[in-house]
Amino acid sequence: MAKVTGPLFSIDAAGKFGDSMVFAKWKGINYVRRHTKATQPNTARQKSVRSRFTEAAAMYQLLNGADKAAWKTRAAGRPLTGYNLFMKYTCDTLKHMPMYNLISKVEVENITADTVQISFDVSKDGPVYLQYGERAGSYPESIFVGAEAGERNIVLLEDLEPEGEYFFRITQETQQLFSPTTIDSYVVGTEGDNAVLYAVTAVVNGKETNPSMAHMSSVPDFADLNDDNFVEINWQPVDGADEYYIYRMESTGDHSLGLVAINRYSSFQDTGLDPIKPGIIPEKENSADLFKGETGDYSFVL
Repeated sequence: MAKVTGPLFSIDAAGKFGDSMVFAKWKGINYVRRHTKATQPNTARQKSVRSRFTEAAAMYQLLNGADKAAWKTRAAGRPLTGYNLFMKYTCDTLKHMPMYNLISKVEVENITADTVQISFDVSKDGPVYLQYGERAGSYPESIFVGAEAGERNIVLLEDLEPEGEYFFRITQETQQLFSPTTIDSYVVGTEGDNAVLYAVTAVVNGKETNPSMAHMSSVPDFADLNDDNFVEINWQPVDGADEYYIYRMESTGDHSLGLVAINRYSSFQDTGLDPIKPGIIPEKENSADLFKGETGDYSFVL
């Protein structure tokens, strides 16, 4: 609580009201010059930060008591609480990719003299590693798990030291969007004598997968492509993709090369469109990061 003394009055200011006061001095005495009302920051960046924080906070509420205690253990020795460490890790992930794989409801079960069973849930399908060792944060051993969302995932640890104490953490490396597959292409209408190499990438958060290629022969001259004579390209939809980029990569004719179209759907008709970005070709490496996840540090005693 802040004690405010002015030339004609004295008030106690607390909470948000006290935080928003603007002070001045009169003959060395503090007084309230005005009360300000903060506006909600609404830049795109500020909205994005608030959105990530809201999403991360909602996920934290889905953790059980053991999960929260594990984050507290992992935060030990740092100037962070378990909650703040979870929020930092999750918000950092959501800053660079669209999703976070929440690994939660971790339980230690069926402890014997040298074995233990560990079960857990994930929010996204994908490979994870259960890392374990005899010191928190130091995990020389790991087990691969092909985890599935909507299923209880179970891992059995064997050949452990009897009466020993063990710590473990479940981690997942960054999973990337898959490239388009099963590309089917053909000429509709009048055929020609040109060969054209097309490329299709899947896109998430503005980042592309490596391209999938479609090599077409019998393509009409560029000037002859229209709504009646065109190249039809279809591919399997990619789960998690926001959209697709379609490129003309090479041509034996006079076809303009570059990024030709951006589609939300898994098909494209090349009717002789001029490139959106002439001369641009996709990168060979996949940069379309999709999600990852990680837990705190759990423990058990045999």
